[in-house]
Amino acid sequence: MVGQVLEIHKITFYEDEPPLEGLGHNKVLHVNVQYEDYFITKILIDGNSSLNICPLVTFKILGKGLHEIKDGAINVKALDGSQKFTIGEISLCLQMGPTWFEVDFKVIDVLASYNLLLGWPWIHATRAIASTLHQEVKFEWNHQEVIIHGDALLLLVLMNQ
Repeated sequence: MVGQVLEIHKITFYEDEPPLEGLGHNKVLHVNVQYEDYFITKILIDGNSSLNICPLVTFKILGKGLHEIKDGAINVKALDGSQKFTIGEISLCLQMGPTWFEVDFKVIDVLASYNLLLGWPWIHATRAIASTLHQEVKFEWNHQEVIIHGDALLLLVLMNQ
């Protein structure tokens, strides 16, 4: 019994978990989430980002109005060295697998290759372990390991059925 309790707190990735392309792929980790009645794809999990980011276009598609943005504009620096001010902050309740997370996002008017970005604040709050190699995010919820597969892998699996 003690061994079972201790093992719950251990997240492991296995050799047979990498995507079909194998170990040489160069994909970023995108997952899918649900927000209210919206199924949002291309959620980038980025361990190099110190912010959770919601592009303004995503914010508008979710039916949100600018009046819902809380103050909290900050200056952010992109990977290319450019700087831009955020518009403010919004909280979204996202479902990922069997769990719901209240996530604070900085809203920014920027063209992005993702619909939402989950960075350190979300990764640390959930104690998630993200593996771009395996195209999975794993975390413990209610004493069980939850595995969220990257959406590119999901699309490949669905196409093969």
